[in-house]
Amino acid sequence: MSDFKTQVRQGALFRRATSACALVLAAGIGAQPAAAIQTDFGVDYRATTFYVDSNAFDNDTAGFTDSDQGFAQYLRVEADFKHEETGVQVITRVELSGDRWTGDERQYSPTAQRAFNVNNTGDTVRLDLGFVQIPIGKTLLRVGRQEANWSNCFLVCDDRRDRIFAARSIGPVNAFVLYDRRQDNASFANIDNGDQFLAGFVSPLGQSGWNLGALFLHYNENYEGQLSDYAFLPGSDVQQSTDAPGGVTSGAPYVLDGGYAASPYATGSLGMFDIELGANVFFDGSVDNDTTPGREDFLTDTGWAEYFRIGTEFDRYALRAQYIGTQDGGYLSTGFDTYTSTINSNPESTANPTSVYSVGRAFGVKNFNQNFFVANGTVELTDKLALGASVGALNISIPDSAGGQSDTSMVYDFEASYQYNSVFRTWFTAGWVDTNDAIFPQGNSLIGSISGSNLADSHVFATSLNIGVEF
Repeated sequence: MSDFKTQVRQGALFRRATSACALVLAAGIGAQPAAAIQTDFGVDYRATTFYVDSNAFDNDTAGFTDSDQGFAQYLRVEADFKHEETGVQVITRVELSGDRWTGDERQYSPTAQRAFNVNNTGDTVRLDLGFVQIPIGKTLLRVGRQEANWSNCFLVCDDRRDRIFAARSIGPVNAFVLYDRRQDNASFANIDNGDQFLAGFVSPLGQSGWNLGALFLHYNENYEGQLSDYAFLPGSDVQQSTDAPGGVTSGAPYVLDGGYAASPYATGSLGMFDIELGANVFFDGSVDNDTTPGREDFLTDTGWAEYFRIGTEFDRYALRAQYIGTQDGGYLSTGFDTYTSTINSNPESTANPTSVYSVGRAFGVKNFNQNFFVANGTVELTDKLALGASVGALNISIPDSAGGQSDTSMVYDFEASYQYNSVFRTWFTAGWVDTNDAIFPQGNSLIGSISGSNLADSHVFATSLNIGVEF
């Protein structure tokens, strides 16, 4: 899939039924016909049941156990409109539901308590995508809430961005520039703004069969200095969090302010082998954090992350291997596919309930290094049924300033999938992460945070059964 296209939305997520209708004004005799409008509709539904277990999750609290089992679903409906005469499009997608099942009462309040249903309220409807696409000569302009992916999900994966996007083809090169407003939690508190400027391109390398992409980012310097020194809003007792960029309440600086990043990647083949490789390099950030022990600064120095994949297919078999590494707290997306269901593989807007740990979330801690080697094999038993298995070794080295743990553990994974027809699929996953002194599980948005636990003396077992419908 072209990363130029996935900068906005992965069209392959929906196999949409398309119809064209001419809308005619009926205001009376002499009314002129309206321009033809092309409409596209799509549906994406997923349901999952999951189980996560580890002695490390037992916090000795009465009524709580060391395992969690639950159900969740999402339903997303897409409606796109294209003005055929001008080519102007409006792209929309609404998430009608997207929560873990909590019982008959979903704990949402109606607009007013004087309502037909106050006892069994459902999920809150929310905007998933909503933007306008305008062709201006040879330039394509998009403004609004868009989907973001880059470098096989290594930098960003299935994210949602309030974005201004402009792209233009220059010969074989697709070049683009973007602006994202990553954070703006409080009015008249400009130090909390997260302004991100991006420029990049994707291009084939001649007739070689290889493709190259590169992205350069700059975060506007709305704040410089210690995170703990920022000016609170009058009368606001703002508490800071250092878990992740943007993980702070109103008035706090965006922790990547002033920084830069580069993210190149390449895909191609050598003989019978398909190859993918890429890197993220963050550097020169302006936000310091010397007051939090072990946290240090937010990528004020250089933090690296890189991946290398190689694979081949023959008959009904596929073999793949990859290396994922970070140095000095290098960053990569939680959604990057590690060929396992327990490490990363947790897209930013479509949570994976069995993902318990993510490589690349130290955000610039010096000498915090991670290395993950994974091999994967799949076989298509029939045209519909496929089995896959992975085995990996995860090494983590944490500096003394953040605890000093260092260890290597094995990771095992199994998946079975059945594609019943062109729109309905079901799949099963099971994953095991062995004991590791340096793994502090993070959890995900479906099981919640499990931070504070440690796998020094305990493994993790996680499994899920899923169904998906897309058309």
